[in-house]
Amino acid sequence: MTEYTILKLKNINLEERLKQFPPNDKNLPIKDLNADFLYLLIHFVLEQMANRIDKDGHANLYDEFNRLSSTTLESYNKNYRFHIRYLCENFPNIGNIFERDNYSEGRCYGYRLRHFYHWEQLEPYVITDRLLVKKLNKNNVLVLQPEMQKKFEFLAEYFNPKRLTIQFQEALNHNSDILEEKGNMKNYLVNAFKILKIQNGTYYMSHNPETDGRFHSNITGFSKEFRPFLRFDGEIISEIDISASVPTFLFYLIGNHKNSNSHLDKVINKTKSFYSHYMFSKEAVSIDNKEIQYFGNSILSGEFYSSFIHKLEEFYNAEYTYTSYIPILDEFGKPHYTRNNSNYMNAYNQWQFEEYYFPQGSYKNYDRKPYPETVTKEYAKEKILSMLNAKNKTFLYEEMAFKSLYPTIFEFVAKIKEKNHKHFSHLMLQMESFFMLKIVARRLKNKFKKVPFFTLHDCICTTESNLNLVNEFMTITLTAELGFTPVIKMRHWI
Repeated sequence: MTEYTILKLKNINLEERLKQFPPNDKNLPIKDLNADFLYLLIHFVLEQMANRIDKDGHANLYDEFNRLSSTTLESYNKNYRFHIRYLCENFPNIGNIFERDNYSEGRCYGYRLRHFYHWEQLEPYVITDRLLVKKLNKNNVLVLQPEMQKKFEFLAEYFNPKRLTIQFQEALNHNSDILEEKGNMKNYLVNAFKILKIQNGTYYMSHNPETDGRFHSNITGFSKEFRPFLRFDGEIISEIDISASVPTFLFYLIGNHKNSNSHLDKVINKTKSFYSHYMFSKEAVSIDNKEIQYFGNSILSGEFYSSFIHKLEEFYNAEYTYTSYIPILDEFGKPHYTRNNSNYMNAYNQWQFEEYYFPQGSYKNYDRKPYPETVTKEYAKEKILSMLNAKNKTFLYEEMAFKSLYPTIFEFVAKIKEKNHKHFSHLMLQMESFFMLKIVARRLKNKFKKVPFFTLHDCICTTESNLNLVNEFMTITLTAELGFTPVIKMRHWI
């Protein structure tokens, strides 16, 4: 490749800056000051910012300094110090671009953007310097760790920049539209770099057998809003997924937990942190067989999450009733309590107001969201899944709703989560990963060697021309291995 794309701030024009303020460092002639490398340095700082936010959404966006390794920078340009000094120099009328935090033991120099450049949108910049492009592309090659290569090399084949592409400018424009609509600069920055990685063919793959057991990649980390811009060999990509995945694998687990089962033995063994907690729950709780059947019927009919709507509304309404009485003082100063029918809706409207006008504080505002008077299937799904994955007694009304329908199953799950709530989550995710990666994906690759596909947790993604074939194969395979036919849906990304 003869060029490489990076991201820059829209309000920075280094070419004009260099004309107006050529470097005054006697040790660096202007001909040696590389505009492409200057833009790359800014790109590196923006990328570090995106990485911080991606790892911790609560991290400060602009105040923290971003550490850049001198060894890495020198590998791209031996005169990197002069370039950084130029970006840090406070020129008359236009000021500096970078602010610097000095080196300290164990920490590289840190850089952050001057306040003038905060909240600015990004645009692509194409590096054409041949030596710099060569070095960037060399460092862009995906190298799988030995364990990853052994287990998941068959999934890596289709991460090919010539075949997996993105409608780059359209995706960036959509990202800008979302920023203007929601005002979330953190998400904007993170998504911009995820889009860029697909554009440049910068792929990553990871797998942690100790936690979720999932295969993570650019596809799994790509936001739903931007999947419609992905293409493979020019074709639109779509997905086939298991509806109500966690309840489906929980149904398989409780339906087989008393029997000898080779699949469960591979997922649940003494090497796993959840093993002893599962075994304790298995012995301590006797799950009712009729309840298991009722649980399964609800899932396989597609009505599992809908079945909680009435119960949730009942419990939420009780909360509404208890908290909707407010004291009114009479003429003698004595309190009388009267029902305030608008109390709930005022609270909900206030929450909506803050969400719309102050989205940057959404993560703080979310916990104060009042219960809705009308529960949708989507809302019930979100809350029931959150309850299953959270500490016991965190989602009290959702627990009450689940327990009212499936009391012994609830007790079984609660016992597993008793010491550490993550044990249940990891158990379910590792079951999902076992069936989707080791059975469905591997067999699909063996049988249809030329059919491109990607895994997305409980989904298989493929091109539209192969969608029906993969859907049929996934349905047949899971039915044979689970002993029942799960609800499987095809979803088009456009």
